[in-house]
Amino acid sequence: MPKPRRKYKLADINYRNVDLRMYSKLIIDNINSTVPGKNPQVFESYFSTDLLTQSESVLIGRALAKLEELKPYGKTITIFRLFDGKAYAGEESNVPIKKKETVIKATTIKGGRVR
Repeated sequence: MPKPRRKYKLADINYRNVDLRMYSKLIIDNINSTVPGKNPQVFESYFSTDLLTQSESVLIGRALAKLEELKPYGKTITIFRLFDGKAYAGEESNVPIKKKETVIKATTIKGGRVR
């Protein structure tokens, strides 16, 4: 089974046609210096890493947003956001992993008196 990965696309849909491979060295070096050991890979429309914690994701986003070469592709709403990230089952997958839903067993007693 492939190892889960997190994919990041540019947040502004107006720049989704930008080839990120032109910036692969910048992106990979920046990620490795910010959060080492996450195996970043850069593709045409996205880059991916091993799964990250929220704080690692924020650190990488802030570091990449400071790069002058990537700043023009950012999206400003109330905060600057350069990439959107989602977890995928592997590099070949195009469908994001959904959060696990909690399953309540039918045999679970929800209240009342046990007889």
